[in-house]
Amino acid sequence: MLTFKSMEKIAIASGKGGVGKTSLTLIIANFLKSKGYKVGLLDADIHGPNLVQLLVSNNDVSSPKSDKGTNQLVPQIIKNFVVNSIDFSMSKEEATIWRGPLVSKVIKHLYLNTKWGELDYLLIDMPPGTGDAYLTILDSLEIDKILLVAVEDDFCISNLHKTCSLINKLNKQSLGIIENLSENFSVPSSPVISKRIKNEFDDEILFVLPRLPRKIFYQEVNNLDKLRRYIPENFLI
Repeated sequence: MLTFKSMEKIAIASGKGGVGKTSLTLIIANFLKSKGYKVGLLDADIHGPNLVQLLVSNNDVSSPKSDKGTNQLVPQIIKNFVVNSIDFSMSKEEATIWRGPLVSKVIKHLYLNTKWGELDYLLIDMPPGTGDAYLTILDSLEIDKILLVAVEDDFCISNLHKTCSLINKLNKQSLGIIENLSENFSVPSSPVISKRIKNEFDDEILFVLPRLPRKIFYQEVNNLDKLRRYIPENFLI
C-alpha cells in the first residue's frame, strides 16, 4: 500500500526565476501520469504561485476544505493530479507579504497537513533563490531528491551554482539537470546539449527541451505533443 512515507518526493529547483520550473513540474507530472502513475503537486512558491494558473486557465477552483475526520487539508483534484497551493487560499491580486518564519510555517502546513492519499510521486515546485523555502523543504522536511532546471544563460548558471552548493551542504541528492529553453535546436530536430552547462556542472543532463513560442509551450505543458519525444521513456522510473 502506498503511503505518504513511501511515495517518491522530488523537488524541482533552480536558483533563477523564469527558467520554467513550474512548467517543467507539470510536464514531468503529465509524463508520469501517461505512464500510469498517481501524481501529487505541491506549490512551494508562497510569494509567486503559478502552478494552479497553468493547470486551470480560468482559475475556476474552490476554496480549501478540511477533512472532518482527520482535520487535514483536502487537496483539489485537477486533471487527475492531487494539488495543493497557497493559491487556493489567497486572492489572485493579493500580495503575500510574509517574513521567512511564516513562509516556512505555511510550507510545512501544506506539506504535512494535506490528505495526499495514495500517490506514487509528489512533485514540489520550488521558488527561486536558496532561502527559507529551500531550508524548510530540504532540511526541515527532509526532502532528499532534487531535479535541477538549467538554461544556457549567465545569470541562471551563476545562480544554479549556488543551488548546487546548498544541496551539497545539506547532503541531498541531485537527480540531474533538465536543460530548458534551449536555442541550440528546434522541434522536431534531435536534441543538442549545451556544452557550457555540461562543462560547468558535474550533474548529468537528463534531457533537453527546445525553446518554443510562448503560446505553443503553454499548450505543451498539458498536452505533451511536440516535447514528449525529448523525455527518455525510463525517466524517473
